[in-house]
Amino acid sequence: MTINTIAKMAGVSPATVSRYLNQGYVSEEKKERIRTVIEQTGYTPSPSAQMLRTGKNHLIGVIVPRINSEPVAEMVEGITSIMTQSSYQILLANTGNQVEKELEFLKIFRSNNVDGVIFMGTLMSKRHLTLMRSYQKPIVLLAQQEEIIPSVYFDDYQAAYLATEILLKRNCQKIAYIGVTLKDRAVGRNRRIGFTDAMTQYHCIPDEACMVETQFDMEDGYEAARILLKRGGSFDGIFCATAEIAFGVMSFLRQNHIIVPDQVKISAVGNNSLAKLYDPPLTTVSLSHRTGGSEAAAMLLDLIQEQEPTIRSEKMICCLHERKSTLP
Repeated sequence: MTINTIAKMAGVSPATVSRYLNQGYVSEEKKERIRTVIEQTGYTPSPSAQMLRTGKNHLIGVIVPRINSEPVAEMVEGITSIMTQSSYQILLANTGNQVEKELEFLKIFRSNNVDGVIFMGTLMSKRHLTLMRSYQKPIVLLAQQEEIIPSVYFDDYQAAYLATEILLKRNCQKIAYIGVTLKDRAVGRNRRIGFTDAMTQYHCIPDEACMVETQFDMEDGYEAARILLKRGGSFDGIFCATAEIAFGVMSFLRQNHIIVPDQVKISAVGNNSLAKLYDPPLTTVSLSHRTGGSEAAAMLLDLIQEQEPTIRSEKMICCLHERKSTLP
């Protein structure tokens, strides 16, 4: 089955079929005829032939830090929804939060036949930026912001501010902080600044003895809560940098007969799907991860079409969802 055969069966020219397959202009009446023939015959265009005609193979590289993260999964869903509509396939690279693997995949996609790359970064280094600057194809940074790279990022500062403020509004006087490394600009640094600024705004002084840095998962939150109690500091509220951390904290407190929210109130960034179902339901701030993925995909497609791509950035909004973990 060839384009010429499809054209003959649809009663159009081969050029019209070619325009249809490459998203060029075709009248609605001819589109319908071509679409009907393709559906009847099961015709699939040759990827190599399409690449020769268009200079593009409709492949996108997506580099993620860990596939078992709900926010990452939501962002990938957002990317996929846009790319599928545009007939692009995704090559997904999971780095397991390993810097060397991030750099390796950036090099692989730079030298292989993808039309563009979406990179979900965590710890952005000079090596990352040097590699990205060397790209001759479009690249979009997702969940971090860099002035020299097109970026779609989340309002981590405001999310942390809102999650801390709700604790303060519920009369918490001494709030503990459980976050991640400050080397992570978004989840680590920006969320910590949002926390400390909210505390300052409400005339509360953060206590270093009640601040713990950990990793991203539930087990890490559990261990961080153990460290807080071992230090012997007093607190009536806990801000958690991620919902997964908060679930671990709440599990530890429950095992130690500390009641949430009666004795300690808890809030977190990231509206995890379990937040409504946990006992008690967790107060969170959503970051629009799926929308962020969609915006990154749309931005990359625009950059692929532009002859001289421009650097731009877009910030997603956040929204507070108060639940029982902070209620009086």
